[in-house]
Amino acid sequence: MPKLDGRVGLLTGTATGIGRAGAALFASEGAALVTIDSNDEEGRRTAASIEQAGGRAAFVHGDVSNPDDVQRAVTTAVDLYGKLDLVWSNAGVGVFKTVPETGIEEWDRIVGVNLKGAYLVGKYAIPELIRAGGGTVVITGSVNSFVADRQWAAYCATKGGVLMLARAMALDHAPDNVRVNCVCPGSVDTALQEHWLRARSSLSYEDAVAADQAAHPLGRYATPEEVARAALFLSCSDSSFTTGSAVMVDGGLTAQ
Repeated sequence: MPKLDGRVGLLTGTATGIGRAGAALFASEGAALVTIDSNDEEGRRTAASIEQAGGRAAFVHGDVSNPDDVQRAVTTAVDLYGKLDLVWSNAGVGVFKTVPETGIEEWDRIVGVNLKGAYLVGKYAIPELIRAGGGTVVITGSVNSFVADRQWAAYCATKGGVLMLARAMALDHAPDNVRVNCVCPGSVDTALQEHWLRARSSLSYEDAVAADQAAHPLGRYATPEEVARAALFLSCSDSSFTTGSAVMVDGGLTAQ
């Protein structure tokens, strides 16, 4: 039986990369989905591909840092499917700068998407999970929830924050049968990773990739699907006694 059969989910940041892989996987495992992303064209493409494959997905164009957009996405899920059982707060942004280099607008944007976005998803979705009899919340953290990188200050701050947010929500809502966890990737083979690496490194792109991959003991990047499968574990009954936890998908990076 599909692991998410009969369940209704809200996923954020589904236009590309990890979010797109997660939406496809969750739908293939039986979940009816509402997805939200600020990238309208690619967000719609993700939802359309799910429907073409026989799944159920509705797209909401919106910004997770905007309370009205997040509330609209939650309401859409309940209106379309009658309930909400699971959420995966995945949307994220970053900028390669130190604190003095980071503009105030850049800081506000990164905090708004990464940390405030996870807060807003929890704020509006958790009451619906409780009404459904319980459910799961997954937040995309990072190895930077545990360790810092140079020229990555705002991102590191937010990823540390979402781990503590997940743990606090896990404690608050355990009596409501709501489990809250983080999935924490290392480097993942996505277009966004390529963009960030090109912006960050003084090496050639090929040399930068080789060095970045070599830093992971498994010697490669994760695929988006590998991260999605960890989030699936946290979203289904396989992880029924797991809450307030961080599942590392980092090829051994933080074991060093």
